[in-house]
Order: sequence, then structure tokens, then C-alpha cells
Amino acid sequence: MNYVGIDVGTTGIKVLVVNENGEIVDRFDRPLKVYAPRPAWSEQNPHDWWDGVLDLLRKIPKRYEVKSIGLSGQMHSLVALDENYEVVRPAILWSDQRTTSQCKEATGVLGGEKNVISMVGNPILEGFTVGKILWIKENESDNFKKIKHVMLPKDYIALKLTGNAGTEWSDASGTACYDVKNHRWNSKVIDALEINYELFPPISPSHSIRGKLREDLSRDLGWKDVDVICGGADNAVSALGIGIFKPGDCMVSVGTSGTVLGITSSKIPDLDGKLHYFNHVIDETSYYMGVMLSATSSFDWIRSLVAKDDTLSKIEEMVKNSPAGSKGLIFLPYLNGERTPHRDPHARGVIFGISLLSKKEDMLRSVIEGVTFGLRDSFELIKDKTEVRRVRITGGGSNNTEWVKIIASNFKLQIEIPEMNEGGAYGAAMLAAIGEGRGIEEISKWIRVKETIDPVSEWMNFYDEWFLEYKKLYDDLKQIFYEIDLLVKNMI
Repeated sequence: MNYVGIDVGTTGIKVLVVNENGEIVDRFDRPLKVYAPRPAWSEQNPHDWWDGVLDLLRKIPKRYEVKSIGLSGQMHSLVALDENYEVVRPAILWSDQRTTSQCKEATGVLGGEKNVISMVGNPILEGFTVGKILWIKENESDNFKKIKHVMLPKDYIALKLTGNAGTEWSDASGTACYDVKNHRWNSKVIDALEINYELFPPISPSHSIRGKLREDLSRDLGWKDVDVICGGADNAVSALGIGIFKPGDCMVSVGTSGTVLGITSSKIPDLDGKLHYFNHVIDETSYYMGVMLSATSSFDWIRSLVAKDDTLSKIEEMVKNSPAGSKGLIFLPYLNGERTPHRDPHARGVIFGISLLSKKEDMLRSVIEGVTFGLRDSFELIKDKTEVRRVRITGGGSNNTEWVKIIASNFKLQIEIPEMNEGGAYGAAMLAAIGEGRGIEEISKWIRVKETIDPVSEWMNFYDEWFLEYKKLYDDLKQIFYEIDLLVKNMI
């Protein structure tokens, strides 16, 4: 018996076949294109998601007996459907930034940001779903009149697989019109923003069954009696996929962006709006999450400038040869602005302290330290909200042992590196098993730890002081970032 995990990401679709012991039997993937019709816009065609998923499912050998399918998908992205559940317009993605005016106006209508957070658990940000609905209402009135249903990407795939519409707790959390504390759409928010409540689908627990695989698809794929599990938002499902599901657990994801996610049983959101507060895919748990915009992308940038011909193992050796503090260099990792903790689109990257003694290994280490400080910003905020007892790391940065040591020394905790690093698709397969009645404690044994990295004791006190200097540097430059951004825009 096997479980299928599907992850609908931004840059691609991944499908895993996982057996009853958690072993990967087969894997398939397909790239996706992101379209930018105008500056700051990001769109995809939902038909591309479905065509890709169906193509990959057809590649699964019929000899694999499939019991159930789990789903994971990019958060926030708006799928607008008509009365027949046909796509009205391209999906507006989480990365799209066109909705600033709608978000500001909605926040004002609802009584300000703190009041919004008290109602739905999060501020209304450009990436979130409700601003996209309001943008269509304001700018595409003909399309808006056609919209009878709104969905999120993985829920659209579940609809195509089963014929049943719906969503679940973890993905609904990122719409900014869902009450995270009480697991329901917030009718007061929806009514105040003059959106039809009937647009929003029914909500279920993440591990519940959305429905049976359609009969025509079952015949096509050669499967029988397959359940489709609701699934979850990519960050939550990825956390489950490395065994992060209990209060006190923390995931650090060092990918293109950097994410720190802490599981909690708390019902209190971050009223300052620096941390996201979303439902997890496991009952009675939620998570606080901080996001920095440039993690491995910062590393890739400095590598392209000073070490493009060096292997990753050679670069790791170079980083080891530079001491903690990179001989006086501090890197601010704001190459594309920042989200946590500053929410500052004007901020930019800085390498501070360069001298004639600075070498490329110092620059490489300073970038790794600066990204780590960005992660620490989120980690410190999460620790103020909930206890953190265990940390696991995933993403490309987890392959650099020296980097993980630097993170462990800043967090002052051991960091576990799991054997499995398959993202949302593996977590989706775990949800497929849980949806069939297998317990989370049983399924979590699928996750094995490859290596545990300890903090370096002689670095810890130093990094406490160096982190304070890093934070002061941003404070001193904040106004200058804003002024320079205006000057540059006026010159373009």
C-alpha cells in the first residue's frame, strides 16, 4: 500500500510515492512558469497546475497500489472560479505586490492593524488573499461579477481530483479573512469589506478526507477506491515533513528565502504584526512564523562575485578559515527589502566594515552570519511567544555544516538535520497516511535525523554582542535606505 504526496509550488510540481514505512518508492516533478504581465505582478494559469499534476500522476506505474493522496501548495495565491468552477482569470500569486492600496484601505475600514490582527490573527499584507479579491473588485469589474468561488492552489487541485470544493485550516489562515483562533471565516471582516460570504468554501481539518478520487480518473490511472486528503499550506506541510508538529518544535528553512516556524498551542497572535500566526496541519496546534526575503539568495549573490569557480565544499573550508565576526564585517541581508522583523521594502544589502585586510573568505562568512542574524531576528520573536525545545533545519543552507554551526551558536540550541529533505510533497504523503487513520506519533517515526550539530561554546557570547551591532546598523541606516530608494526611483 502506498501514499501519494503532491506539492504545487511556485516554480514546480513535485509528486512522491511513499510506502507504508515512509520510504520513497518513486518521485516525479515538473517545472512551472510564473508570468509577470506588469512590474510587481506575479501570475500563473491554474490549468498549468492541473495539467502538470495529471501528467505526473499518469507517470506513476499502475503496479503501485495507492491508498490515498495528500496535498501541499503555495499559500495565499488566489484562484477565482465561476459558477461552474471554471477559471475566471489567471491566479494572482503570493509574491504579487499590486494590492498595496487595497490592503491599506481594508485595514482602515477594519479599524487599524491591531484590530485586524485581533480579528484574523494577522495583518492584511500584499501577499495575502483578501487584498487580491479586493483588487479584482476594484480593477476588473467584469471578472469580479463572474466570480462565484475563491480557492487556494492545492484546493483547486483537490477540486479537480474529487469534484468537491473546500479548504482547510492551515491554508485558510493566510487569506486574512479567516479567524485563526476559532477555525472559521470571519463574517465581520468579510461583510465590512463588502465581499460575498458565499465565495468562500467550507473549511475542514487538514487531515480530513475531501472525497474519493473521481471515477474517470481512477480508471485512467488504474487505481481503486482512493481517498483524497485535504492537505495543507506549504510551510505547515513542509514542517510536518521533517517531524515538526508538537508545541516546542521549531523549523528553520534556509532556502531562497529564510523561514523560522515555531509550533505552539497558544491562541494569542502577534499583535505587533511582526510574526505570522497560522494554524498547523495537526489539530490544536498553530505556529508563529517569521520570514526573511533573502537567505540562500544572499549566499548565491556573494558567491557569484567572489567565489563563482569554487565548489561548495571549498567555500565551506574558506568560511572555516575566517573567524567569528568575519574580521569586522557585518552583512545586512536586505537585498530585496525585508519582511521580518522590519517590513521594510526600502532596505537594501550592506557589507559594513570592509578594509584592505578583508578577504573573500571574510566576505563569504559575513554573508552567512548576516543571514543567520536575519533568522535570529525571527527566532528571538518566536521565543518571546512560545517555548522552543527542538530545532530542525531544512533547505539548501542545511548542507553547509559550518553554516548550521553558526545558526546553532546563535540559537544556543542543538540543531537536527533530518535525512529527508523533500519539502511539502513528503509532508503531504504523511498527511495522506494520517487521513487514513494512522496516528501522528506512528507516522513521525518515518523521520530520521542524519546529524545533530551542537553550538560552538566560544562563539555564543561573541555572537550575542555582534548581533546587537547588526541590529544597530539597520536602525542607523533605515532613513538613509528610504532616501536612497526615492532618489534611485527618480533617476529611472
